[in-house]
Amino acid sequence: MTRLVAGVLTAGGIIPFAVLSRPGQQRLEHEQWLAPLRRALGRPSLNATEIQVTYGCVILSFVGAPHWGFALSGFLSSSMAATSARLTWGVIPSLLAWPCASCPSPLSLDALSAGLAAAFCVDGIFAACKLVPRGYLWLRAPPTIAASPVRRLA
Repeated sequence: MTRLVAGVLTAGGIIPFAVLSRPGQQRLEHEQWLAPLRRALGRPSLNATEIQVTYGCVILSFVGAPHWGFALSGFLSSSMAATSARLTWGVIPSLLAWPCASCPSPLSLDALSAGLAAAFCVDGIFAACKLVPRGYLWLRAPPTIAASPVRRLA
């Protein structure tokens, strides 16, 4: 049941990347849903790419968080080196995402794509060292594949 819930929530996390992509914008009347958001935020020039960058920064920041949880719980390891690596990696994605929020596109989209791909590679290293739950990479792969090419889709 937990895997099912995690899978459904993971799929839900892909929706903003799909909706905000160029194909998604062409299929949906994005101007209709952007107009109220622009008014609510007081940002008349807000566009789908800016929203996609913001969401991408949030997601990139999030991918480090499980490693903090694994480290603090002592999950699958009690070595000081593994704990230190997990805690360190837990904050690096946030530090990578932070400047992306202020960069203009397409640079911000390129940096986010690289950051998401790099985070997946690091998760692969942790998986090879058996420092993440079995199946963790399978859960991480679909959103990474969906989100990493944001530059091409925005």
